[in-house]
Amino acid sequence: MKQLLCGLFALATAVVPATPARADDAQARAVIEKAVKAHGGQEALSKLPGISLKFKGKFHGMGDGLDMSGDVIAFGPDRQKIDLELKIGNETIRIVNVLAGDKGWTRVGDMVQELTAEQLAEAREQAHSGWVTTLEPLLREKSFRFALIGEMKIDKQTTIGVKVSRKGHRDVDLYFDKETGLLAKSETTIKEEGSDQEVTEESFFSEYKEFQGQKQATRFVIKRGGKLFLEGEATGYELSEKLSDDVFAKP
Repeated sequence: MKQLLCGLFALATAVVPATPARADDAQARAVIEKAVKAHGGQEALSKLPGISLKFKGKFHGMGDGLDMSGDVIAFGPDRQKIDLELKIGNETIRIVNVLAGDKGWTRVGDMVQELTAEQLAEAREQAHSGWVTTLEPLLREKSFRFALIGEMKIDKQTTIGVKVSRKGHRDVDLYFDKETGLLAKSETTIKEEGSDQEVTEESFFSEYKEFQGQKQATRFVIKRGGKLFLEGEATGYELSEKLSDDVFAKP
């Protein structure tokens, strides 16, 4: 889920060649296999890769929590659209981010700008980590490698971590509930917009429900640099086999 909300402004991914597995790949892979099964199984995840969800919550990236709501639509690694409304005082600002393959745009109000090469590269990188958290490509693609991290307590959950690596991309650490196999946390690094400074982004998932044969988190919390960045809930899910390219047209 946050699979898609991870950053709110991240959009796309790249295809890279396979890399060799590490020595402990078998143990880590077993954790991933359990997680994929817990989330509905490979067949269910791959059958309906298109995700459309509605969400509401609070954005803390500007200090006090600001009310936000909107829609996230994603299909595959390089088709994503985030359409949200952010309330600042008495004003409501609409922000639309779209990625369509190797193109990307941001719309704020009536102003539309194409992403620069640097912005597009970072959006693709962040989207890659979001794609990883869906779990769908991890066993299907041969380009991923896994390594055990160890256990971590998250609230009352005991989780077990797996580092997911892919050549040309930053690592993504995934932590799964040791009993249920459901994803509880992901962690990676991002470059903050405007500063180019790398910070750690942690995403926490909870309150799983079943939608069309898949288990999806309906509550999410994101921290950047240890500080609360955004929090919210999914208010509706629709999964689909495919989505039209028109959905990802220039906003």
